[in-house]
Amino acid sequence: MAKGIRTAITARRAAAIAIAGAAAAALSACSAGNETQTDMKVSAIAGVNVDAGDLALRDLQVEFDSAAGYAAGESAALRVWIGNEGEQEVSLTGVAVFASEEDAAEAAATGDPEPYLAGTVTYVDPAAPADEASESPSGDTETPSGDASETASEAPTPEEPEFEGDTAIDVPIAPSEYARLDQGVENGPYLLIEDLAADLPVGDTLWIVFTFSDGSTADAAIPTGQDLTGEEEREYYEPQEEAEGH
Repeated sequence: MAKGIRTAITARRAAAIAIAGAAAAALSACSAGNETQTDMKVSAIAGVNVDAGDLALRDLQVEFDSAAGYAAGESAALRVWIGNEGEQEVSLTGVAVFASEEDAAEAAATGDPEPYLAGTVTYVDPAAPADEASESPSGDTETPSGDASETASEAPTPEEPEFEGDTAIDVPIAPSEYARLDQGVENGPYLLIEDLAADLPVGDTLWIVFTFSDGSTADAAIPTGQDLTGEEEREYYEPQEEAEGH
């Protein structure tokens, strides 16, 4: 899976807003009269199932590890399984989260999703190497002196939330393959809803819009429900192979 190099916090914040804007624009086009191929179903396992063209999104759910849910400002993992039943590779390129379908519609109508976002969705890959930029530079380091340092101190940069994951999302899914984004998988990549705009109690839902490289979108009300025990069976994740001799 592709992983972009972490950029400045402000740039990543702008990227997240741009992604949400693209999702909102796509929703606006659908609401204007274009026929949508999205078919939402409630999963018999735990999460929500959504079919969007050749893409099958399964077991969609906001994870939780406490009956109290999440407080505003906290982060919540999003569990996603996406299968590609088509003949061309498709990538997940953006995810926008809203408190409700109405908020998503307002974002699409105004073209400015930022006031309506319920959080920022990032891509986290625990197995990815640490960013080179975060390493301490070697060699001599000089402290700026004179007017330059004074000017810098007089113009502090605005504080931006520092995200755990990357707002640049690019998850390729080959034909007849799937992408599993699940915090419950050891060292596996997952999506994280960071800096929640409001409290998210267990049982509540978020309206989430997935955007893909072919221009298609899938949206659904995703529940906050199943805990991270890893005990529930999700057979479509790991197809069972027949035993030898059968």
